[in-house]
Amino acid sequence: MGERDLALGRGWARHPEAEVHVLGQPRFDVLAGLSRQAQRRYLEKLLAPAGRRAPARIAVWACQPFNPVHLKSHADLLLDGLAEAGGDWGLVIAPHPAQGTDAFTALVKRDAGPPVVVADPRVGARGCLAGADAIASAYSTCGIEAALLGIPVLEIGPPGERTLGLTGHGLATRCEATGEVAEALSGVRAGSAPIPRAALDAVCRWRGDSAARIARLITDRATSGPRADDSTHHPPGAAASPKDEGASVR
Repeated sequence: MGERDLALGRGWARHPEAEVHVLGQPRFDVLAGLSRQAQRRYLEKLLAPAGRRAPARIAVWACQPFNPVHLKSHADLLLDGLAEAGGDWGLVIAPHPAQGTDAFTALVKRDAGPPVVVADPRVGARGCLAGADAIASAYSTCGIEAALLGIPVLEIGPPGERTLGLTGHGLATRCEATGEVAEALSGVRAGSAPIPRAALDAVCRWRGDSAARIARLITDRATSGPRADDSTHHPPGAAASPKDEGASVR
């Protein structure tokens, strides 16, 4: 995926001539063709059935299959933060494939607070995140996808909670308390600065064609093997290549 995975790749390599290339994530290539408008319409229809007015801002919660108590703690953190943030927010809960919609029944039936709905499990977070104003999750890889699309990401959960570590790269905001959620969402309303390409590349060196790059690399190696003049090939300990073709460490 990204530069931060180089050490892991080196650790997995067993052959002395093994090469480690950083070429993004083929599963994310679909992001290049997403219609943000279509996904936004889907979210708005969920939150405003029968032609009612949709909230001005929509957050998507990419859930993890936690136990009920753990799940409720995340829900309380997020919903209380949304209510405190103001700015007319709504929440779409995107269940994990291992979860059923019944896990969220009590949340949807809350008497107060922002409107809350549950997305079709067949759609999931990946099928609607492009239409959101913000994505919240503990460690769903949808957070990486949102960051690649320039959508603000909240890494939620109590201190010590496992996350994807996006905050350390400037790609997310770590939210351990209600006030931090509210502050992060208020920042969304104010607009956020563009994320540097280097920060994104650290997590996922993605240009929308990772599958093609991988196929090209395999074909090249199969027909010619490593070349001395290959700009993506580096000797042991060399720095990762800044070129779009991806970084390689041998």
